[in-house]
Parts: sequence; C-alpha cells; structure tokens
Amino acid sequence: MIDTSKAKVSGVEIEVTPSDHIFRELGNNTYTFLDLLSELVDNCVAAKDSDELLEVQIVIGVCNQRNKTFFVISDNASGIPRGQLGSAISPAAIQNKDSLNEHGLGMKQAVASLGELEYLATKTKKDKEALVVNQFRYGKLDCKELAVPWTKGTEIRVANLREIVPMTQTHYTRDVVKQLGARYRRLLLKDAPQMKLILKLVDADSGSAELIQEYKIEPTKPVYFHPNTRQNKPVVEKKHFKGNGWKADLTFGYAPTDKEYVELGLEKPTKFEPYHVSFKNQGLDIILHDRVIDFHMLSEIGLIQARHPDFNPIRGEIDLKSGFSTAITKNAIIHDEHFKECLDQIREFLDGNGYLKRKTYPGDLPENLLRDRLAEWLKTNKLSPRRDVKTEFAVQGLGGSIDILADREAWEIKKDEADGLDV
Repeated sequence: MIDTSKAKVSGVEIEVTPSDHIFRELGNNTYTFLDLLSELVDNCVAAKDSDELLEVQIVIGVCNQRNKTFFVISDNASGIPRGQLGSAISPAAIQNKDSLNEHGLGMKQAVASLGELEYLATKTKKDKEALVVNQFRYGKLDCKELAVPWTKGTEIRVANLREIVPMTQTHYTRDVVKQLGARYRRLLLKDAPQMKLILKLVDADSGSAELIQEYKIEPTKPVYFHPNTRQNKPVVEKKHFKGNGWKADLTFGYAPTDKEYVELGLEKPTKFEPYHVSFKNQGLDIILHDRVIDFHMLSEIGLIQARHPDFNPIRGEIDLKSGFSTAITKNAIIHDEHFKECLDQIREFLDGNGYLKRKTYPGDLPENLLRDRLAEWLKTNKLSPRRDVKTEFAVQGLGGSIDILADREAWEIKKDEADGLDV
C-alpha cells in the first residue's frame, strides 16, 4: 500500500468530460417492466400539484413489428420549468430525498430501457406553449415550441420498444394491471384518491392506433384474516418503531384460507395476482413515500433464515416513514444502519410474540380434538364441573351420536354449518 501523503504537486491536469454514452448505458439495468412503468409514474407523482387529483395516462402501441411500437406517458402535474429542463435531463442533476424523485435517474433509465426517445414535451401554467426536446444528451439542445391542448403537464413518447415491453393483452390483464394497483394502492384509494391511473393498449399496426383495451388501475390491497375476530384485519396494525434518525410502522397479519375467503364474502385472488397465497408471495411489503418499493420480503430482510411453506400465509407492510433511502434503481432499500436497526427491532417484536408462525386457533383444529378438549374442561373447570361426561354418546333411532353428554346435557361441536341431524 502506498503512502499518498508523500506525493508532490506534478503540474499535470486531467479533464473529466461527460459522455453521451451514459444516456444509452442507463438502459442496461436489472429493471422489470413494472419497475420501468413505476419510474415514470414516480416522476408524475413527484411533480403533482398538491391541491389537484393527479391524472396519469399510459398508452402502449403494440405490434408484432417492434419498429412500429411506441409508448406514451402523460400527466397533468406541474410540468418542468424551462429553466430546470436541462437539469431534469442531466442524470442525477436534480435529487429530492423526500420524494419519489430521489436520485434524478429514473426517467432517463426508464426511457433508455424502453426504447428510443421520440420526444419529451412539458408545459407549466406560466408557459403559453409546451417546450419539446427530441433527444437526451449533454450540451446545448435545440428545443421547439408547440401549442398543446393541456394547461400544464408533461408527455414522453418512446418508439422502437425493446423486448422488455410485453406485446400481448393477456400479460397486461393478468399481471401488469394488478401489480400497478398493488404498488400504488395508497395513491389510488377509492375514498380519497390522489391519483387516477389509466393504461391503454392500442394497435400500432393500424394508422389510427385503434383501441384494444383500456384499464383503469384500481387499488390492489392484501386481504387479512384475524384469527380471533374473524374479520379482514391484520393482527398488528401500524405499530410504531423508531431509532436515532428513523421511524417506521409495522402492519402484520395472515392471509385467509379458501374457506375463510368464503366466510369474508371475498373472491380469492388468482395465482397471477400479487396477494395470492404462495411460496413466492409470503412476506411483507416495504413502503416508502406511499409506494411499494419491494414486495413480499421475509428471508430477504432477515426476518427468517429461509423461506418455507409454513410462512405462506404471512403478509403485511413495513412503512418507512423517515430516515431511509432506496437504491438508484428504486426497487430496493439501502441496507444501512437505519434499516438494519429497524429490521432488528421488528424481528425481536415478531419473535417475542410468536407471530412468525401462524398460530393454531380453534377454527384450524379437527373436531375430535376440540371435542376431547371441551370434555376435559367440562370435567375439570372450577366454576361448574360435570360429574358424568361421555363422548360420542349414541342416540337410538337417530343413527348418530352426540359429541358430548355431560350430566344429561348435550354438547355438539361444529366447525361448519349444522344439518338437521346435528340439531
């Protein structure tokens, strides 16, 4: 190892110049298609006017020939001020740690991952016309002005879409729509929505871009089943945790079984939906700025050592209130001291209360075991013990038996609906 304290001034200078290759290389990342959509929606959310409903529309032109395909996202947010447009295009030039536009990279990464930029048009309330740019690069850019039918907002169009963009309607209906609804569920609340999100598929092969399907993205929320109250509620709701410089809330519970979905009067999710009970869907969602950053985290954040089918019903949320940051791809939380301390506190709480394995409650036990436990209690309880307790007491003429006969008092155990013979 050298000792740089002994280095001398050389008089040699080097110049580090920005390279436009970065705008292409930003597309070589580990994003999923959902991540790409999310980066662009995040930009819309970050520019939202606080007193207005944010309206975001995504239009995807699908076609078997990739050179005809296109992607357009538009919003009615505040728009990019003309004096800041250059910084908005420059990677990492604008950063806001308190919003979804945290790193200043998302839009550029998403555009490079999707295909080739055709245009970015933006307009604020103060502008008479929108300002239009046709490329992302360093240096001076020639901008155009265009009269547009909207008061304010931004529109981005990308052409020649890459393979990461699905071309089949089934993929959107089955996967993308529900995933978007889950990721932005807090902004899409039916009672007090902060955002309206529309996704359209159009035929890029037709000259008029004929509509194939339009989706209004609805909130997709996890369904819980509280073992004691038998309601759609978590076992733990918004429990506060905090440390030096950070705060977080925990919501924790269990998914319903098939019978419990029927009891709740709710439809069971399909196997393609985010909260279908399965091995890959076990765990807690990580939320920052009201947006799901990571889905179904359990062993990945050290709450258990390894995934196991026993943990499939576990679900919930870790809502990171302050003191946390995301990776530059915004699909993971940085595992710094704050996040590690937060997870340690949550793990200690869950372990201490035995929550990390679903407890066995009366509704989960077989009837014969419930019968034997009740019979034992009838004989041994201190308030009113029974002297003569019989189980499976045969009743002539009925072709059946009473579960328990205690001092000539009949007891029948039922987990499901009773029939005439039971009565």
